[in-house]
Amino acid sequence: MTLTRSLAVLLCLSFSPCSRAQKPKPIEKKEVADWYYKTYDCPEQPPMYFYTFEHFDFEGDGTQQAIVVAMSCAGGTGGPDIHSVVSRDSDGELVELKIPDAEPKTYDNLFGNRNYALAVQDGLLVATFTDDGDRDTPLVIKYKWNGKEFAVFSVQKTGVFLTSYDCTKTLTEVENAICHVDSLAKLDIELSALYKPLLAKLTGPEREAFREEQRQWLVTRDKQCAPYKGWVRCLTDYYQKRIAELKTRAAVSGPKDPSHSPGS
Repeated sequence: MTLTRSLAVLLCLSFSPCSRAQKPKPIEKKEVADWYYKTYDCPEQPPMYFYTFEHFDFEGDGTQQAIVVAMSCAGGTGGPDIHSVVSRDSDGELVELKIPDAEPKTYDNLFGNRNYALAVQDGLLVATFTDDGDRDTPLVIKYKWNGKEFAVFSVQKTGVFLTSYDCTKTLTEVENAICHVDSLAKLDIELSALYKPLLAKLTGPEREAFREEQRQWLVTRDKQCAPYKGWVRCLTDYYQKRIAELKTRAAVSGPKDPSHSPGS
């Protein structure tokens, strides 16, 4: 070892700033998996499934954190149960950087099987929420690192669309979901525009029978298409079939025997 190198080593051992200047080792997928195995008391088989594993330096000090979206043994069939940003503490141990929830009302346009992805855009941590594959993205929350933790930076969400009923009143879960999906709200208005003129043509027992048929259709709709997986497609198909049926009735000037209709 040369004299110059020997002096450098002695200086490094004598002053702690030298050791602090060394960058922590990169966070690796296996290291994160092993850490979560212990956290969730999971067996190592089957291995943890990662939907997302990316690196970004949120703290701006040259040390990259890991953005993790994964499924642990504690997860079910609803999708990933781990959504985290993992960093290292001063001892080199893995820690999660807290991602706060937004205000509860922020999530009121989500239904059924809710989940979200994490990514980095323009230096911000972006959570993109979904609840059904047939629905446009209902909610995006962006977070900014403030030096200590993530804070909500912005919220983008879908609003309430016009339906045949008042979306501000107390509703069933299905009714509320329809209010928040543009395509379903339009189908609801179309159905109402067919139903009301047909009802107006009827009197007496026929009128009451047709109204009861529609009430039963609504009850069945809420049971068959309760929000979970595929609820947007379920409701779309359900409405389209009822609309086609009422169009046929309108073409022959109203229902002749509502009690034997497919919607009863």
